[in-house]
Amino acid sequence: MKANLYFSLWLPTIGLHALHQIEESISFWQWYLENVAKIPLWLQFSQVLKSAQMAQAHPSYFVLASVGQIALVSLVAFLLRRNVKGTRIALFTYLVGLAFFLVWHILVSYFAHSYSPVMVSCLLGVYLIPKWIRQVLSHGQLAC
Repeated sequence: MKANLYFSLWLPTIGLHALHQIEESISFWQWYLENVAKIPLWLQFSQVLKSAQMAQAHPSYFVLASVGQIALVSLVAFLLRRNVKGTRIALFTYLVGLAFFLVWHILVSYFAHSYSPVMVSCLLGVYLIPKWIRQVLSHGQLAC
């Protein structure tokens, strides 16, 4: 059986997601509630405001949701470990979704003219995710 070259990209991708969730749990939701009025309507999602209010009222829910996200992605990675095509599709989808949310955080901070507490993982993701996507889309040898 041929080794799944793309499987090794799961760990750094999940690690970036976990770092982002940790940063978000520290004080992003409070920051969001304080700055939501400065954010343009096209960047506001009603569910984010509800999530921010819920995370402030019940921080344990956010922790459980974060652990659930990471566990679900880890389960998908584990189940697809022997399926190269499935790994590529799932990893590409995960990277695009993660990139969307990281860029959304950057835009929200830019338009609010305030530094949100998730910028380390956002900037790291903007740097690393295009490299990882290139690796997933390439058919050559991976270099992590």
